[in-house]
Amino acid sequence: MPSSAHDPAGKAREPGPDDTEELSATTSPGAARHDPGVQHDLDAQHDAAAARGSGHRPPAALPTMTARHWWVPVLAGVGGYVGTVVGIVIALVLSILGLALQGDSDGGSTTDRLNDEISNATGLDTDTSGLRWILSVPFQLAAMAALVPLRLILSFGGEGASAGITVPQYFALACGILTAWLIARKLSTRMRVETRGVQWLMAAVSGLTWAALALVVTALTVLRLDVPFFASDIRVRLTALGGGLFPVLFLVGLLSVAAALNVRSTQVSPGRIVVGAERSTPGVLQVLRPIAVQFAVFGTVAGLGLLIYAFVEGGAPAGFSALFWLPIAVGWLFVLSLLSALTAGGAATSLTGLTGRSDAFYLWSEGTVPVWAVVLCILLALVSAVCAAITWAHVRPLDKRVARTPLAWTVLPVTYFLLGLLALWLLRVGGYASGGMVGSSNAVFSLRPAGWTCLVFLVWGVIIELLARLVVPAFMHTLPRRVTRGLRGSERSRGRAAVVASAAAMGGAGLAGAGLAGVGTRATPAPEAPAATSSAQHPSAEPTATTAPQDATAAYSGPHAGSGDETRVLPSYDDPGATTRMPAQRAPMDPATKKRIRLIAIIVGTLILLAVLATVVFSVLSRTVFGPDNQAEDLLRSVTDGNATHAAEIANPNVSSGQRALLTDDVYGAAQNRISSYEIKDTTIDGDRATVNATVTQDGVTTPVALPMVSDSRDGLFKSWRVDESAGVPLYQALTVEVPAGVGELDVNGKKVSVDTQGQPHTVEYTVLPGDYAVGVSSSSKYVTYGGNQVAEIRAGSPSSAPVMSFQPSFTPALEEDLTKQLNATLDRCAQSTEFEPEGCPFGYSVYGDDEDYRNPRWSIQRYPTYSVSSYGNQATFTTDRSGEVRLDYQYNEEYDDEPADWTDRDTTSSVSGYGTVSVSGDELTINAND
Repeated sequence: MPSSAHDPAGKAREPGPDDTEELSATTSPGAARHDPGVQHDLDAQHDAAAARGSGHRPPAALPTMTARHWWVPVLAGVGGYVGTVVGIVIALVLSILGLALQGDSDGGSTTDRLNDEISNATGLDTDTSGLRWILSVPFQLAAMAALVPLRLILSFGGEGASAGITVPQYFALACGILTAWLIARKLSTRMRVETRGVQWLMAAVSGLTWAALALVVTALTVLRLDVPFFASDIRVRLTALGGGLFPVLFLVGLLSVAAALNVRSTQVSPGRIVVGAERSTPGVLQVLRPIAVQFAVFGTVAGLGLLIYAFVEGGAPAGFSALFWLPIAVGWLFVLSLLSALTAGGAATSLTGLTGRSDAFYLWSEGTVPVWAVVLCILLALVSAVCAAITWAHVRPLDKRVARTPLAWTVLPVTYFLLGLLALWLLRVGGYASGGMVGSSNAVFSLRPAGWTCLVFLVWGVIIELLARLVVPAFMHTLPRRVTRGLRGSERSRGRAAVVASAAAMGGAGLAGAGLAGVGTRATPAPEAPAATSSAQHPSAEPTATTAPQDATAAYSGPHAGSGDETRVLPSYDDPGATTRMPAQRAPMDPATKKRIRLIAIIVGTLILLAVLATVVFSVLSRTVFGPDNQAEDLLRSVTDGNATHAAEIANPNVSSGQRALLTDDVYGAAQNRISSYEIKDTTIDGDRATVNATVTQDGVTTPVALPMVSDSRDGLFKSWRVDESAGVPLYQALTVEVPAGVGELDVNGKKVSVDTQGQPHTVEYTVLPGDYAVGVSSSSKYVTYGGNQVAEIRAGSPSSAPVMSFQPSFTPALEEDLTKQLNATLDRCAQSTEFEPEGCPFGYSVYGDDEDYRNPRWSIQRYPTYSVSSYGNQATFTTDRSGEVRLDYQYNEEYDDEPADWTDRDTTSSVSGYGTVSVSGDELTINAND
């Protein structure tokens, strides 16, 4: 028959005639002890009961379970998974709300921006507004709560590639745990859980339901897409199915429902395992409470700070998406604040984004976290450790039993060590990429607590243990009642812990009684039981056990009993006197002692506060009034105001004076499209070097710039910062001008800038600040021009290659006009000649026969020729576009004989053309004509 005192329906049952395990009420313990016959009968009954139980009974848990005991954990498991999905949906809705509130100027809907982000990350054209996305993504993200990666699998033409990322979703998991716990607690209100076996069996059913449901739903909601790619399609799968999905969720469901059903257990006394664990390692059953208190204190404050920082620095998208990243970020900050580190590692093949090495990051590394924030995080870690020590001192009082047990020193440190090992898994974010669609490539990365975190946690466990033993007892009872109640837990849990401690203090005789109580009916504890344990404030009180009443149901002296003359019984959980076994409160201190303690606490607290304030003030002043961003802001302000001279004093360009010719207020102040505004974003300090990250707006475009700073002197206690010219100033850029030969002056933004005059073209390089530079070359001749002004657009953050301006000479229309005038003047001069062939003229008349037969030549220009001029270097060539015409009037002797002469008037015309070169020297032309 079952050993429970209740039938399967949960009703109390009376002992029947077959219940031979119980002794007759008329048999006294004394008789059982001194009458060999009675003792023999008792031994025979006990052995027979044990034989029947081992041979014919079903498992003790099953007969007491009804249908309600089965469907309640099933509903709890279903509720746990539904709660996880609901948590993901809430996080998604808030994240989308953050994107919607971002209000980017580029417009577009939230869905469009989300599609763009996914497309930029994967290269695939997606539409997240589709029904398949809505029905798939929440369930796949919910599976990530089991610490499995979300994988993207691509296949195309027999090739494949995959990538995955692991980001534990602890908010969703917490929603699932809370839902399962509430359902199990609510539906089991009128249910009796007879044994621990029933409790853990129901919890296992809940865990199996949760894990199986998650596995099936995740498999059914895998996102499958065919994305067009050129003339074919790429098959895409998005899934979070993984080997850890089932075991992790099974364990979570098991523990959640077991905790919910703990209050429904009707077990009257602690079991052998519980008592044995408490006796050998005092406090092991309460060891998780100080750890939970420490993380709750730290996580509440740190989580609020991180959330505020996310809204301030990242805006609405970062703040509203905090449910996805905040829990693990708080865990990382907890590890860092306890003076451990995070390690970022990866290994890559043919992917250059990962280095293949592992780097440790501490809270103070590389100056990425302000000094005041580092100090506050470490102080918060210390405060949370003190809270844990106070809790530990309350839930495991330092009595003589604890003091005499060496293993009591190891309970908390070993637990912290195991917590450090667990953190390596729980706080890991990682990913991988592999595939062969575009060549063989693979990569992995991870960010997790450093491997030595467990050792750091071990040290903190030792510190908290020492505080709980040596420091906390002096003031633990002076704290406000609400604080004390919140740290030590409810009276019920403390009462049950006191019962376990009392049972552990009884030793072997108590365990003997426990063995009998497991066979017989429910033992009735003695109401007059005195306290079994004592607090640290009553070291003289030895742990004692209550002598059993003279009742056969409470005493047994058979072969399984203890060796003493009297047998002691275990206290019960529902004993009204259980609270008397809790540690006695410390006697109130006298007012003088309390006043001294308060005065010392005020002085120490004031000194600590002053030290923190001094550190914070020094950090703030070092980063503001005396910070590197001050010099950077001064530089950017000068550039914005067009004060190039002051900017060059702040940030020496480290170039020659000739190259600084454009760094003047006149030239730069007249530049168009200078930097119109700026904003200092953040400052990274690494020892004596720093980088000020800012953004500048120029011509409507915002560009990030990083200004290197260095400190090589001090201004009192504070570092003096200046721009590090040796590292290069990103605002300075180069402008190259090719100066033509003979030019000694440039026109830049309407201002005259002198250059060296050389006989050959040469190059000049200038250092300039961002802006538009209109550059022109002034000509000293009315016949030569170098074109109009050329504009160089110098932009902040533009490529380092310098723009080059080249000026080539060309001739003005005045050259053609004056050239034509000079050539025509030459023709007019030639026309005055009385020679048939004027010397040096482009026209003439050849005489045939006797020269004496020709006389009186008269030239006249009938039409002047026109010319075209072309440039060739510093020279011009001219040619005749349209020939001119010249007329010759003369007399000819038509008489062949000598006498008398017969002179007749004749005339002839001929064309006039020419070509040649023209040299320009200032305003003078030198013509070399070829007839």
